[in-house]
Amino acid sequence: MKRRAFLSAATFTALTMSMAPLVTKAAAATTAPQDQADAMLARMTAAEKEALVRCDFAAVAHLGIPVLTMVDASAGLRGEQGVTAFPVPVAQAATFDEDLAGRLGTAIGAEGRAKGYNNLLGPTVDLARTWHSGRQAEGMGEDPLLAGRMGAALTTGIQSQNVAATVKHFAAYTQETNRFSTDTKVSDRALHEIYEAPFRHVIAAAPTTSVMMAYPKINGTFATQSPSLFDDLKKSIGLQGYAVPDFWAGDDQVAAARAGMDLAGLGPSAVKIPAGALTGGAIPSSRLDDAARRILVTMYANGLFDHPLPTPASNVSTPAHQDLAHEAAVASLVLLANRSASLPLPAGLKSLAVIGPAGTDAFTGVAGSSYVDPGTWTTPLDAIRARAGSGVNVRYAQGTKGDVPLTTVPSAVLRTSSGTTGLTGAYYSGADASGTPLITRTDTTVDFTSAPVDGLPDVWSAKWSGTLVPTTTGLHRFSLLPAGTATLKIDGTTVVSGSRHGRRFFLGPYDYPLQGTAQLTAGRAVTIELTYTNATTDAGTCGLTFGWQPDSLIPAAVDTARAADAAVVFVNRIAGEDMDHEALGLPGDQDQLITAVAAANPRTVVVLNTDGPVAMPWLGDVEAVLQAWYGGRGMGTALAAVLFGDSDPSGRLPLTFPADATQGPGTTPATYPGSKGTVSYDEGVAVGYRYYDSKGQQPRFPFGHGLSYATFTHGSLEATYDTSAKSVTLGVTVTNTGTRKGTEVVQIYAGLPSAAAAEPHRLVAFRKVTLAPAASRRLTISIPVQDLTVWNTGAWTLTVGTYTFATAHSSRDLTAQRAVPIS
Repeated sequence: MKRRAFLSAATFTALTMSMAPLVTKAAAATTAPQDQADAMLARMTAAEKEALVRCDFAAVAHLGIPVLTMVDASAGLRGEQGVTAFPVPVAQAATFDEDLAGRLGTAIGAEGRAKGYNNLLGPTVDLARTWHSGRQAEGMGEDPLLAGRMGAALTTGIQSQNVAATVKHFAAYTQETNRFSTDTKVSDRALHEIYEAPFRHVIAAAPTTSVMMAYPKINGTFATQSPSLFDDLKKSIGLQGYAVPDFWAGDDQVAAARAGMDLAGLGPSAVKIPAGALTGGAIPSSRLDDAARRILVTMYANGLFDHPLPTPASNVSTPAHQDLAHEAAVASLVLLANRSASLPLPAGLKSLAVIGPAGTDAFTGVAGSSYVDPGTWTTPLDAIRARAGSGVNVRYAQGTKGDVPLTTVPSAVLRTSSGTTGLTGAYYSGADASGTPLITRTDTTVDFTSAPVDGLPDVWSAKWSGTLVPTTTGLHRFSLLPAGTATLKIDGTTVVSGSRHGRRFFLGPYDYPLQGTAQLTAGRAVTIELTYTNATTDAGTCGLTFGWQPDSLIPAAVDTARAADAAVVFVNRIAGEDMDHEALGLPGDQDQLITAVAAANPRTVVVLNTDGPVAMPWLGDVEAVLQAWYGGRGMGTALAAVLFGDSDPSGRLPLTFPADATQGPGTTPATYPGSKGTVSYDEGVAVGYRYYDSKGQQPRFPFGHGLSYATFTHGSLEATYDTSAKSVTLGVTVTNTGTRKGTEVVQIYAGLPSAAAAEPHRLVAFRKVTLAPAASRRLTISIPVQDLTVWNTGAWTLTVGTYTFATAHSSRDLTAQRAVPIS
């Protein structure tokens, strides 16, 4: 898969700087962006309008129209150095802090501008539907109100810096498996109430932003070519800016333009429309005018005409931004469990074991569009050592390599049935590795990135068989790094199985392997069967590396933990664009590591550096669990601050964590990953905690959950309905009943009348508050009735009846309720 090729900042900087705006700054201050756009449009020929739509900025340079220079920017600037790596979007959502989100957006916007970009591709407000999604870290959780409010704050912050934001991805984009071809079957109600809702909040706050369309089909039509989706976006939701496709979104860009697409692609290299194609009747002239006008409105409204880009700077990561990254990482940390108040670590601690990928191998972000190079940063291990000081003996043991590909299994331990070194490889035409092989031969290892046999068809498969003779006794790790689908069986038992579209993430430094483990005995041969097909990747591409780790790192880690007063175990999971998670468990040997360390040290703390929920078979054996998400450059210092109690863990879960893989939506093939090209969202509006509530499922940790080092109470709830303002005003007093300063996230849920046929309750407001011990604060929260409506037969409807409002610590921990009649 090719690397994204956006228009570079440096390419057009000189051209942009030389442009003399046709409208003076004085006039711009008094003229609406729409009027400025209309005046420019009146000066343009049809060919110039088409050139603007086609990203042919050189053809409109004489008009003073600035070049759009684009960069991915959900967690900072992807592909740049000398920038700040902020926490990933799901971590940003975990802060439940709109003010902080606004400051993050402002910082990202400032760095983007200073690097020479005026169009930042972010924020991403996609919702998490299932735990499978490899891009859930790039979205804002499972709740449309939380995603929308946080996304709005980020967007307005970005655009305060005289750059345009591009909010992603409209709409119902929830999985990477078959993302270019899947036909998403979703009800009109779920589409409006759930998947379009975050964009509604963002556009209400920033109507002249731009919006990126999603890849998949929605109810039979690609999102990029769906007139009904464009009508929702522009007519119903009220987008005044432009719509743009994602980079690989379809080949028929003329059909997309006819349906409502405005900017044809993400820069010239992504545009496939030849010059003249749009002016010869392929689309109505009114549609071409509308597309060009929307691009101009976005440019004028966000200051692109009046504020030419500076010469790109080499380093734009300021100390203030680095402090903000630390603050955001602290605010995103979620304390999931804390038995016996084991955290913060006690002042009398004399020794501490740090185990796992906590050094330079710690993941600061996810791969794909959101990956940001952290540059020089303080790793968790270094931060813990620095904070612990000379009074605490910090011992480190690797324990696990984490979620990385392993070294290739050497030929020396492999044997064919005839005793030859290596494995017997049989190669087949088609995807099933069955029938008569095209060729059979001995392969000394399995490690290829191009067709290992000459003359294979575009779609082929292979099966390798033989034995492996271990050289050590104990837990062995195995990894498969495929471009395609692969399965490893040892003595007839499947150890590793799954698919990857490619061996590497196309953006960022990570590979994404499949992992498994097996207990083996030195000298005792085991049978090996390894199957592979390239049918699930791009035509003509292939690759597979059969890797292993025969020497477990767990015993040494156990010894280190046993000798310490407490142990902190770091574990991780790769995530990113163009892959989904096939299993809920932690990859490789990480579950075994946690179990073994917890057995050796009763004060074991687990840090989950993952994009979302994982299975936790060891939960009852450990004292505390911290969800770290991938916290950017501030992750290490933030973890140290929380572990030692310098800061309160103030994040809350923006995702429901299931107890096992059978919970939540998408647990059948038809609902994930789909069947015969179609995926059915048959849960309707019951996404996230709504599903768990409606089905009576008990999650591992509910949406909104998170512990503080303090304790809080919510007083009685007061509520009034203002008919003229069309809002409900709630009042509640929050008190810190603990012995130390702490942060609470007051969540407000609403239960609708039964006639609304809605979910049991929905989040309608949240407020973050930090209080000293014994301190109280009165909160007044206004809820617009629009957030209480349901989509009914093509219109938003406020159901007459009694609404129940509740304050809460989480979606499952309600504290006070009040019934309010609304008519």
